[in-house]
Amino acid sequence: MQLQVARIGKPHGIRGEVTVQVLTDAPGDRFVPGTEFVVEPAKAGP
Repeated sequence: MQLQVARIGKPHGIRGEVTVQVLTDAPGDRFVPGTEFVVEPAKAGP
């Protein structure tokens, strides 16, 4: 099963910060320290 919880935008600024478009109705449950997400394709990085 695949669940999309966010979309990461392009880096901007001099430090390469990114924007994140949250696509979940429960961000407090999804974005907690220690949570791991699978990235597809895997070669795109963690």
